[in-house]
Amino acid sequence: MFTSGKFVSVGDTSLFVSEDGNPTGRVIVLLHGGLQSRLNFIPLAKYLAEDYRLIAIDTRGHGRSGIGTAPLTYRQLQNDFTVALTTLGLQKSGIIGHSDGGIVALRLAASRAIQPEFVIAVGAHWVLPENDPARRIYQTITLEKWHEMFGDQISVYNAENPQPDFGKLFTAATHMWLGCDENAYPGASVKNIQCPLLVVHGDDDMLVSRQQAFELTEQVKGARLLNLPFAKHTLLEDIPERVFPFLQDFMNRVIA
Repeated sequence: MFTSGKFVSVGDTSLFVSEDGNPTGRVIVLLHGGLQSRLNFIPLAKYLAEDYRLIAIDTRGHGRSGIGTAPLTYRQLQNDFTVALTTLGLQKSGIIGHSDGGIVALRLAASRAIQPEFVIAVGAHWVLPENDPARRIYQTITLEKWHEMFGDQISVYNAENPQPDFGKLFTAATHMWLGCDENAYPGASVKNIQCPLLVVHGDDDMLVSRQQAFELTEQVKGARLLNLPFAKHTLLEDIPERVFPFLQDFMNRVIA
């Protein structure tokens, strides 16, 4: 899945866009997590493919997308996807975003530059206070440790990316994760979200706390919370068979 596609210009670089699933189905845009790629959505996409047209986009610097010259920030990614989705005529599609992809999905919906049919934010921070334990993780993680944990994923990146430099991407990503200004996490702007929102959280997520997920749900009128026991940050890859029925139920209820 997601082996072929095309490039869409977003100013200083181009994003790789791949399509799979049912070409006549409702459209779902898939936004992956940090230092991952569209390929990480394959476990879930296998369940979605029968009914939905799936559009998976590699974030700038990730997968097959170029990193460009602009600093990597959540605002920049929001701008990138706004341009890409507008160019593709997909401003009103549903969005499933995991981790960084979920954060950007929240920013996109809050900005109202596009009008998603719905947003499913999985393992996504909406704020990152100074005392949040995730900050300590982001401050202390090293490139060497990442290689130890995700060596196979880095090998795929090196084979796919047109100008691979994982060290550069790693430094840019960790700087983005630690951001605390208006270019970083969506914060109070999530109150502007008007589309249906499902917040998905794994109860054993080491990055995103249960409190984070609950507070995000409370910020957005009508939002729903799915908290899965014993599930980790990578729940979409680990247990797609458990997650999918809940996502399908949500989408069936909110899609007119």
